[in-house]
Amino acid sequence: MDENRNTTVREAVDFDGGFAQKLAAAVREKLGAVKGLVSEQVLEAAIGRVVEAAAARLDTPLAELLTGAWARYPEIQALADARRNPSDQETIAELSRHKFGWTHRPQIEVVINESTSIPIPLGVEIGVTVLGGVLVVKGGRFRELRAGRVAVGAQVAVGDQQVAKREAEVNLPAVLRFGDAGVAIREPAPVPAVKIAPSEAAVGS
Repeated sequence: MDENRNTTVREAVDFDGGFAQKLAAAVREKLGAVKGLVSEQVLEAAIGRVVEAAAARLDTPLAELLTGAWARYPEIQALADARRNPSDQETIAELSRHKFGWTHRPQIEVVINESTSIPIPLGVEIGVTVLGGVLVVKGGRFRELRAGRVAVGAQVAVGDQQVAKREAEVNLPAVLRFGDAGVAIREPAPVPAVKIAPSEAAVGS
């Protein structure tokens, strides 16, 4: 399996570098009122769980985000139509610049001494911008992205306070293959708060 296919947003924006430290500092400040009620070890463990909850939202491979988002476009779904495109032949689509966005708003409850509960509202936003490339479809499946150029952005907030933000261009191989068998193009089930347009798609969860 191609290692590049499994590159996650977490890796692309180096979450475990600056992101994690800034988020930990913001959560530590949020929990300042209970600092004297628990040991430093317990407090740091609670902070670590909140940081990991944010990181988990960024752990999806970029290839999975891209194929899942592309599958929502009628134009892409049409490439899988065997009546228009023979299943034994490659169909290609030249991609112009477009962007997808996902927003996650988990709320983590930190419970101190089984009596004090402190909510930590997180905001995790992901943006993936496809700058160009050629998408290859065959047999109703995404096969590969040729000469693809992708930029990734992510930001994390605690409540209304943004604590970290970063954008980076991802170095993709000349041919990014979506596994040996490809990824099936299926019309996905409805998702709440979905907006799809030629230039941008946003998913809230």
